[in-house]
Amino acid sequence: MAGQFDVDFYHSLAATGKSAARVKWYRTAIVALGALNYPEEIPKLYQLLLTSYIPEADQQLETGKIRESLTKVCGIMGAAKTGSALRALATATPSELMDSTYHREGDTSKEAIRRGRELFSQIYERIPGYDLSKTLEASPDYYHIVTELFYGHIFSFNGVLDGFETGHIIVAALLGIDCHEQAHNHMLGMLIHGADREGLESIRSIVVSLANHYDVRFKNPPITIPDLSISVSNICP
Repeated sequence: MAGQFDVDFYHSLAATGKSAARVKWYRTAIVALGALNYPEEIPKLYQLLLTSYIPEADQQLETGKIRESLTKVCGIMGAAKTGSALRALATATPSELMDSTYHREGDTSKEAIRRGRELFSQIYERIPGYDLSKTLEASPDYYHIVTELFYGHIFSFNGVLDGFETGHIIVAALLGIDCHEQAHNHMLGMLIHGADREGLESIRSIVVSLANHYDVRFKNPPITIPDLSISVSNICP
């Protein structure tokens, strides 16, 4: 099974994703393949999507969203894995579905930084025990790169994916790289701001299924979805 594209397996992932309609299962799967370092499977899955799952009328829009999903998670899984995934996707993308638009061309640094800091605060300000000053103390450069570049120009840009869609692909990438602490924080932040457990469970299930299918071994057992009722009760007023 490992390393072999199994159409029936991906049909089963699609069935899993039906329970959370707002979370597109195939975006989760493609991001996870990039994070798990299986970019060579992306063209095969994308071709399956075009023939079986994405109606022709939606293919331009959805291809753009898949492309932007991978672009955004460069801030999670790194430029190297993202580059490999995007180039793999491009090899299977029909010419009429390619896009030469530079979507962030008009995004000013001032606006992006403001937007990024706002998003960063929304995610982390209500997470129990999270101390922003610790990140700044650890490395001022890292802090400013994350809040101004990653959260500013990358994550908070909503020209292609909205905030809800962005949150879910970030979680998919974090689960794919086995980063429990950050995945927990992002899932908790999403739950606090109205995301449902069903959607997060769907993402987790798809990523774990892909890891098992390709014999990827994580350092720790798969993370559970945070219990919002317990977490919120620990938040100081």
